[in-house]
Amino acid sequence: MTYRPGPFASRRRLLADEPFTDTDNAEVDGMTGIGSGKFAAEGILSDRMGLREGWVTAQDGRITGIGTGDCPVEPDVRGFILADTVNMHTHCADYGLSIPPGISLSDLVAPPDGLKHRYLRETPASILERDMARFGNDSRRNGSRTFADFREGGAEGCRMLRRSVPDAVILGRPLSPEFDPEEIDSILETADGIGISSISDMDRGYIERIADEVRERRMIFAIHASERIREDIDFILSLDPAFVVHMCEATDSDIVKCAEAEVPIVLCPTSNAYFGKTSPAARALSLGADIALGTDNGMLCHPDMVSEASVLYDVLKDQGGDPCQALRALTRVSGKILNAVRTHQVSTGPGPVTVLPSQNMDVGEALRNGGQRTSLE
Repeated sequence: MTYRPGPFASRRRLLADEPFTDTDNAEVDGMTGIGSGKFAAEGILSDRMGLREGWVTAQDGRITGIGTGDCPVEPDVRGFILADTVNMHTHCADYGLSIPPGISLSDLVAPPDGLKHRYLRETPASILERDMARFGNDSRRNGSRTFADFREGGAEGCRMLRRSVPDAVILGRPLSPEFDPEEIDSILETADGIGISSISDMDRGYIERIADEVRERRMIFAIHASERIREDIDFILSLDPAFVVHMCEATDSDIVKCAEAEVPIVLCPTSNAYFGKTSPAARALSLGADIALGTDNGMLCHPDMVSEASVLYDVLKDQGGDPCQALRALTRVSGKILNAVRTHQVSTGPGPVTVLPSQNMDVGEALRNGGQRTSLE
């Protein structure tokens, strides 16, 4: 099908007592979409509330209504209706970087001199902003409401992304090797919080001061955890992160501690597999942890959450877990994370919405045939 990106709507504050979106029988006033004529779908609605029977209607690709229960008109298709999809972990500025074959994870992404970081330092800002905007457009037309980006480059890096994709959830990263309250202030004037590479890459005292500063402002603090090596989960959780990313090398005990602390784990199975790592998807779910999904580095993965969920489905199936949980990972936990903190505003209304047709209501089939999706705004 032919995709056409729609503009982001006005930004709004995300608070725990202010729902991320409301898909309960909503009428929608116009965002640009895809397709022509009238369209209606019914089936399983997947949104921040979980999975339930629901429907969506559209005119010329623009959503006219979405809700729960029976569709008010005769549906054109039956399948899975994905609303509130959020890509919970990205690095969008490296979208234009070509990766040499065989490069190791540390040589590629480890700060300060991994290939990615050299690329970000040496590439003109205009090129980076162009690629960020392209990433945002691709993300939106693939069905994501927004994405949570670990934005390198200090305060200016955050400003570049805000100019390029106004509705991105931006988690900035300081440039200074020592705690600089003025730099943190400058980052948080633009960003929604701070995202740290890992406790293995930075001084612990420095990380603690950053985390304290972010928490005091009720903003998002997030961190990569146990991606390359197992890291001290007790220290990580003492930072009170909104979520942790990867946990490939985590033990069962580490995952249980995340579950007990109610700290969600964002999995990036495609990116992990590229470097020979395995997302602990089935273990996380069986041990009671909440999971969400991210596509990680733009240089590695296209920002297509349906494709990422298809990979997660296969990972869960191979690991003996419930593969249908891949559908929940697209929406429910991301809304929970973003609603738990005070942050910048993002788009209102239920769009974009992705419809995955499946007459037999087979999750795996629907995700694998993601190219047959209908995208609505």
